[in-house]
Amino acid sequence: MAKSIQQLNTLPGLSKNPITVGLLKEEEQIVPIATSIVHCRQYRTTRDAVIPIHKMIRELESQGVVSKTHSPFNSPIWPVRKSDREWRLTVDYCALNEVAPPLSAVIPHMLELQYELESKAAKWYATINIANTFFSIPLAAKCRPQFAFT
Repeated sequence: MAKSIQQLNTLPGLSKNPITVGLLKEEEQIVPIATSIVHCRQYRTTRDAVIPIHKMIRELESQGVVSKTHSPFNSPIWPVRKSDREWRLTVDYCALNEVAPPLSAVIPHMLELQYELESKAAKWYATINIANTFFSIPLAAKCRPQFAFT
């Protein structure tokens, strides 16, 4: 077991820091286009959140996963303080969801997935924090304007 852990520790990390995202090497995705324009005002945010959130946005921009735009759409950001006192960037797309056609995704039934894993007698299980994966999915240019945020 100790040798296995040593081998595991030699593997490279998935990201340099909690803000590092990277783009999936997939073709640009086409998602349903909203049936009307949604432009919501930015919520009030605490002063404590402003600088860290702007830093996160600049970092995401430097990685090429978000870009400045002029769009008739706007959704407000909603900074969330995590248990380690750092901030998480979230965007409130509730209003956009109201006017966007539903997107059907295949989601596994968690109980069936658990049974399948147990039946394979797996020796290793891992968890991945996918908090920033929303930004890693490349979108087709025609779909991007509706995801604008301030």
